[in-house]
Amino acid sequence: MARTRPFRERLKAALDGFRGRAAPGAAAPWRLLAEEAPDLITRHAPDGRIRFASPAAQSLLGREAGLLAGLTPRDLVHPEDLAGVQAAFRDASYFGRGGAAVARFRHRDGRWLWMELRCRPTPPEGESGGDIVAVTREIAAFKAESAALAQARDAALAASREKSRFLATMSHELRTPLNAIIGFSEVMALAMFGPLSPRYRDYASAIQDSGQHLLDLINGLLDMSKIEAGRFELYEELFALDEVADSAARFVGLAAERTGVTLSVTVAPGARRIFADRRAVKQILVNLLSNAVKFTPPGGSVTLTAAAEGKAVLLAVADTGTGIAAADLERLGRPFAQAQGAQGKEGTGLGLALVKALAGLHGGAAQIASMLGEGTVVTVRLPHAAVAPDVVPLRGAA
Repeated sequence: MARTRPFRERLKAALDGFRGRAAPGAAAPWRLLAEEAPDLITRHAPDGRIRFASPAAQSLLGREAGLLAGLTPRDLVHPEDLAGVQAAFRDASYFGRGGAAVARFRHRDGRWLWMELRCRPTPPEGESGGDIVAVTREIAAFKAESAALAQARDAALAASREKSRFLATMSHELRTPLNAIIGFSEVMALAMFGPLSPRYRDYASAIQDSGQHLLDLINGLLDMSKIEAGRFELYEELFALDEVADSAARFVGLAAERTGVTLSVTVAPGARRIFADRRAVKQILVNLLSNAVKFTPPGGSVTLTAAAEGKAVLLAVADTGTGIAAADLERLGRPFAQAQGAQGKEGTGLGLALVKALAGLHGGAAQIASMLGEGTVVTVRLPHAAVAPDVVPLRGAA
């Protein structure tokens, strides 16, 4: 029994026949291919007039194939989409290359159906002005899915914008009374208008600490909403990193003393003067130090180091704390994500997310290395922050 020719050979023979290159005496295999294909296969004159249409015209457009002969794209395609189809035919006929277009075709009952048309020239490459072979298929389901995805994307973006506006408004409304609470509690704790009993002074200090903690959380939410909305602006300047590092260490120093954690800061000479957003760098350091102190048991240590590496500045905070499980490392850095075992600690899970976002705004990145029971090291790279003495840097200069 003779073996059936491979599909590739049969397809090539069919296309050769359709393009007028079939071997002498050969049947017209392209007609059989066209009759069986679910897509509409057409052959066009250089001006776009249909010379032949496959039977799929009936199922796709509700029209008999023979009645399409002599029609042009103008007779079938929506006026708004006609230019794209004509450009595809022009590419095929006169430039000798494949063309494609997405357009609405008119069904016999008056409906407009989304179709994808792909066409190729019939003459060998390099010639022009020949017939065109086109394959057209319906893509209504694809268009509907694309429209649904676009609608869902627009809804998500709108919801994100509303969330950012809400957070910004609420942050402002909450910060105003909190500033008053913090200010008045500080006046009471210092006994500026008369002595207080030791217990009342403790209460005033507790109110001040709690108010400051709430203010820090609100500021973090506001900064994250600004970053997500693309409205967080960097104000880069030359400043002394060692002063900012010492200030960040003092900010968490009391918490470290209370828990018996040793805190140390080392800034290499080449990194003592950098070019970056001062407030953002301090926020990066405060967040990293706060997390490190929070998860380091009594007797442990937290170390902040800063060094220059070429044009980059590396900030690293290492601790001897509880460490992070490998399964949690991928999640950390997303807003509100916390590691297992962190649920009993204060915080929203925004710390590392803010660190990564602020580093990214500087063109840098943050990396976390950790092992359970051994501690964690978070390294932030600021690629354009290092400066030579008496040099004013240009951001991103080669």
